[in-house]
Amino acid sequence: MDLAGFPATQQKALLDSGRASCRELLAACRTRAELTEPVVNAIPTVDWEAAEMLAGRLDDDPMLLEGAPLRGLVTAHKDLSDTAGMRTTYGSPVFADHVPDTDAPLVAHLRRCGLVSVGKTNTPEFGKGSHTFNPVHGLTRNPWDPRLSAGGSSGGAAVALACGSVSVADGSDLGGSLRNPGSFNGVVGFRPTSGSIPHDVVRDPRIRMPMSGPLGRTVADVALVLGAMTDAAVSAAPAPGKPRVAYSPDLGDLPLDPEVRAATQRAADLLADAGWDIVEACPDLSGADLCFEDLRGLFMALTSADLADDERVKATARYEISLGLTLGADRITAAVEAEDRLRANWDRFFSAGRFDLFISATSQVPPFPVGLEWISEVDGVRLDHYTHWMRSCSRITVPGGPSMSLPAGFTANGLPIGIQLSGPLGGDHSLIALAAAAEDVFGPCPAPDLGALAVLDPASLPPGPLG
Repeated sequence: MDLAGFPATQQKALLDSGRASCRELLAACRTRAELTEPVVNAIPTVDWEAAEMLAGRLDDDPMLLEGAPLRGLVTAHKDLSDTAGMRTTYGSPVFADHVPDTDAPLVAHLRRCGLVSVGKTNTPEFGKGSHTFNPVHGLTRNPWDPRLSAGGSSGGAAVALACGSVSVADGSDLGGSLRNPGSFNGVVGFRPTSGSIPHDVVRDPRIRMPMSGPLGRTVADVALVLGAMTDAAVSAAPAPGKPRVAYSPDLGDLPLDPEVRAATQRAADLLADAGWDIVEACPDLSGADLCFEDLRGLFMALTSADLADDERVKATARYEISLGLTLGADRITAAVEAEDRLRANWDRFFSAGRFDLFISATSQVPPFPVGLEWISEVDGVRLDHYTHWMRSCSRITVPGGPSMSLPAGFTANGLPIGIQLSGPLGGDHSLIALAAAAEDVFGPCPAPDLGALAVLDPASLPPGPLG
């Protein structure tokens, strides 16, 4: 029985019924990690011994965390989240030796939910940029093709999931950091409604866009973890009926790689063939790009102002901090008002039963070569900033509703492509149900060829942006 290859919901059922033990599941995940980590580098910080001790305690004492919703499942926490007694670097040399005394609130909650953590998943420095590399832990590679990017910033989490090294994973998302790596690695990345995760830390009431959320191999896995995160059970039963769906692959004007455009169109056609009512329409997102950039800069200034001139920090992160520090009160007020307007536009778009769902491309490009720091051109259109190739996600961030990247197809070279499903604010449970119905139409996403990964010589692969 290949425990590590099963979805988390099936692993949980086996654990709950006594047909598998926590020790056996952890051992299966460790085998997967030892097979793939020399190439992919998704979980650079590990403590298997501590995990084995916890798994053993759960097996030996059925009363320990009895009834916890994630009891015995295996995870690793994103290296942006503090973990007590375990190195937490945020991907930055500034914090290369940082070992927190306490867990982040969400990490502490997930421990109480019964997860067995094996370590930390890799992330770009301070989570900036959808390509997972940093000077502390190096480069995370895509398991479908290790010459290509894993996306980010929850890239390590998505890769670990795709490889079966963990059962489920947590991540965070500001401009697409759950959705983009979900698309690149053939897993499900879910960004909940802004402000809906009670264990997220709110640093300033003007900052509403950064969100924690789950990743899983199936919609049901994501529903399981979302329920644990929010202390409310989430059903993954497919929505009945034939939903009315708005469809705009490029959000009206964004450049898309031709293979992304084609895969997104094929996915929409499959849903239409299944009886879904697909209508070409797009919500009014005018002003979302500037709003996102300004509020993202404000967030960086509020959290990292002391690093603005620290040359140990990568230039793109320092740029974000400096931008935030130069924002005047009028511009900040304008950005907050724009966010409110875009939220109202978003609500009107879905109101009165006009649409049940909005579909677009998750990422504007498929996985790209690891040596590139960021994408500077899409379908012949030049881009002048490292976040501009992520606007297919960041524009959807601003209105604040839930959104998900669901595996929906492949490029001609066999690379996964995700389709982005979005819903109204507070419609997280409905979006899960609709995504489950779409997953039934698309079929399950296969796993990457782990055997091929195991025989690769990492030294033969191209280096990342840092060499």
